Amino acid sequence: MRHKRHVLIIMGLLCFHAAIQGQILQPAQWSFDISEQEVSIGDELELIFKVKLDDTWHLYANEQDYEIGPLPAEIHFEPHESYRIVGALMPVGEIIAEYDTLWEETVRYFKHKAEFRQRIRILKANPVIKGNYSYQVCTTVNGRCVPGDEDFAFSGIIVKQQDKIKTGNAGSNSDGSAQTDLQ
Repeated sequence: MRHKRHVLIIMGLLCFHAAIQGQILQPAQWSFDISEQEVSIGDELELIFKVKLDDTWHLYANEQDYEIGPLPAEIHFEPHESYRIVGALMPVGEIIAEYDTLWEETVRYFKHKAEFRQRIRILKANPVIKGNYSYQVCTTVNGRCVPGDEDFAFSGIIVKQQDKIKTGNAGSNSDGSAQTDLQ
């Protein structure tokens, strides 16, 4: 009898935990890509952040003109000697600008999907590119807003080895032109 009671309590706790987990809202699904898989040292490429939004939800863009308002999308990179940021984070896609009566400001946001691109220059082989992003999404149904904050890491960038120029003995021909022996 006592054993059955413990089993029932554990089953009840597991069901309660599953019910709580099922109620966590995740209306924004983030994915990551790179513009080029293979690069050489000194090349630039784009890091691509794609966001798919559930219906009726919108994501606030990274470029806003207000000081107090909804949380804009932000992407932060951990500095590393293997790459360098080139320029600003660029939003891509249709951005809606609309006056928000709650904030008494014009806000910019994406509906359905969003994309952000950041150019970087590769400085060393095996680049270590990671950081985090934060954002706020809101629904048009009841005005509910959900913040998000997650880490990211880019992998799969192949840095091609640069060919080394072979050197040898240089001399001159009888006509005065250069002669090079490569080894």
